[in-house]
Amino acid sequence: MEIKFKMLRTISVILKVIAWIVAALTIIGFLVMIVGGAALSQLGGRYGAPGMFGPLWGIGMAFYILLIGGMWFISLLAGAELILVILAIEENTRTLKPPV
Repeated sequence: MEIKFKMLRTISVILKVIAWIVAALTIIGFLVMIVGGAALSQLGGRYGAPGMFGPLWGIGMAFYILLIGGMWFISLLAGAELILVILAIEENTRTLKPPV
């Protein structure tokens, strides 16, 4: 049986790779923001904006990065899996078709 829609399978793999890259960068960004939040609290107090750059702001931004990155990761992975599900439905439908 010939394999159809090779480009869709390639796009699915590319989306999965991008999803895992986004996941890795999200975790790195989360950790950097957790550590950077403490530095920003000192910077804000030094330049006259104590309420703007507090340690809670850094923690809040870190979790925001985690939330948005997680949503991107899930969306990209779901898109890749959706392509594969549609291709599987097409293959199963084609095999069930009675010969003419």
